[in-house]
Amino acid sequence: MRPPTRRHPRIFTGIFLAFITTMLIAAPIPAARAGATWIGQKAPEFSFEKYLNAPPGTPTTLEGFRGRAVVIEFFSINCPNCLAAMPHYNELARSMRERPVTFIALTNEPESDVRAFMASTPMSAYVAHDPDWSMWRSYTVPGVPLAVVINPRGVVSAIVHPETITPELIEEVIAGRTPDAPLSDLVRDPNAPESSVNKFLPLMLVDIRPSPPGSPFAMWKHDEFRARGARLADLIGVLLNIPPHLLVSDDLLLDAKYDVVISPPEKNPALVDELLRSVIEQMVRPRLRKETRPMQTYILGARPIDAMNLRRSSESTPRLTGGSGRITAVNVTIAQLIANLQQELGVPVADETGLTAGYDFTLEWTPGDRASLLDALRRQIGFDVRIERRPTEVYVVRRGE
Repeated sequence: MRPPTRRHPRIFTGIFLAFITTMLIAAPIPAARAGATWIGQKAPEFSFEKYLNAPPGTPTTLEGFRGRAVVIEFFSINCPNCLAAMPHYNELARSMRERPVTFIALTNEPESDVRAFMASTPMSAYVAHDPDWSMWRSYTVPGVPLAVVINPRGVVSAIVHPETITPELIEEVIAGRTPDAPLSDLVRDPNAPESSVNKFLPLMLVDIRPSPPGSPFAMWKHDEFRARGARLADLIGVLLNIPPHLLVSDDLLLDAKYDVVISPPEKNPALVDELLRSVIEQMVRPRLRKETRPMQTYILGARPIDAMNLRRSSESTPRLTGGSGRITAVNVTIAQLIANLQQELGVPVADETGLTAGYDFTLEWTPGDRASLLDALRRQIGFDVRIERRPTEVYVVRRGE
C-alpha cells in the first residue's frame, strides 16, 4: 500500500508552466528518492499527533528519546502484510522491554478505526497516530509495512521489513553500530532492469539523455527538476529566466531535445538551481550577448467579434489545461495564450488584437506541426494570422571554450 504522491510545482512563467505541469503529472517521469530518509543520516523529527496507548510522559520528539534506540513501524490496519508482521513486532516489544529501545507503530487511519483495531488486537508497541501524513512525508515512506530503526544518537541505522528485525539487530543499533540488515524491498526501484546490480532507488540523481522522437514537452521545477522533450533553449531559458524563443545561436542546436531529471539528496530548491546550472555549464558552457536581429514573427490580429470563437469568461480564476496538441482555456488573456504559442512555435508572437479581457476557448492541432497550429488559430478561434520579419532584441548563445 503506497501513500498518495504529493507534488508542489513552482509556477515560474505564469500560466504557461501551469499548463505543462498538468502534462507532466498526467504522465510522470519515474520518481527518484529526493530528500529521502536514509541509513547514516539524522532521522527527521517526529510530527505525529499523539499516542493512543502510551503512558503519560512518553516522549513525542526524537530528542526526547536521546540515549534510547527507537523503532518506528509504518503500518496500516487494512494492509494484510502489516497484520502478518504485527505478532512478531509485538513480541519484540514485549521481549525487549528492559532494554533501552522503544517500539512505535505509526498509522494514519481514522482514530476510531484504529482504536477498534486495538480492541481486538492488543498492542505491545506504542501506537502513534499521524492523520495528516506528516511523518510519511518527512520520512519519504514508499509503502507499508516499513520499519525505520534509529540509534540512541538519533541516526537512522536500518530501513527494513518489520519481520526481519531481530533482538541481535536491535543490540547492534543500541551499541551504535550499523547492522548488516537487508533493506526493505519497498525501497527498490520498480523501474530498474533485472540485470541492474543496484536496484535501490537513488539517493541523488542527475540524468540527461536525448528525448525519444515525438516526446511531448513537459517541465516541473521545485525541490526537483524534471523535463521531458525539453529543447536546449528551454533548459537555458529556465536557468537564466529568459523566454526560450528569444535565444538564438550560430553554433548550437538549441532545438535539440532532452529528458532531464535532477533529484538532489535533500529538498532544497536552491540546490536544484545549482545542479541545473552545473549541468548546463558542463553540456555547453553557454555565453550570451544581446543583439537585435530580424526575426520571423507571427502576428495575431482580431477579426470582427462575430467572426471569432472567443467567449468572454464569467470565471474569476484563469486556467489553461490540456496535453500535447490541445488547450482548454478558461478566463485566459491573449497575452497568456501568446506565452504558450511562443513555447510551441519557438518564435516571437506579437499581439495586435486589441483584446484585453479573459476568454474561454478550446484549441486543437497536430502536435509538432506548426502549420496545423496556425490553421487552428485561424479556423477554430478566428484570429487573423500573418508572418513578418521584425527587428527583435534576442540573446545570442555561443558555446564557451
